[in-house]
Amino acid sequence: MQLTTDLLRRFPKVLLHEHLDGGLRPATIVELAKETGYDRLPTTDPEKLAEWFRNNANRGSLPLYLQGFEHTCGVMQTEEALER
Repeated sequence: MQLTTDLLRRFPKVLLHEHLDGGLRPATIVELAKETGYDRLPTTDPEKLAEWFRNNANRGSLPLYLQGFEHTCGVMQTEEALER
């Protein structure tokens, strides 16, 4: 078997590295922000927040990308939020 780009694309993928704060759904972030009193989100609309995260992740700058973690970490400051 020859290892080609097409073959690699067809293989099932696994997630090898994931941070808890990087795996939150935008809707969960909005809900946790409301529950914890976190008021620094750029928007409380889950779809717009997802777009904000995508845009920051694709700006070609690590500091801009990391801005998103300010919000995900900001809403996960309680035991309940971490457990959820």
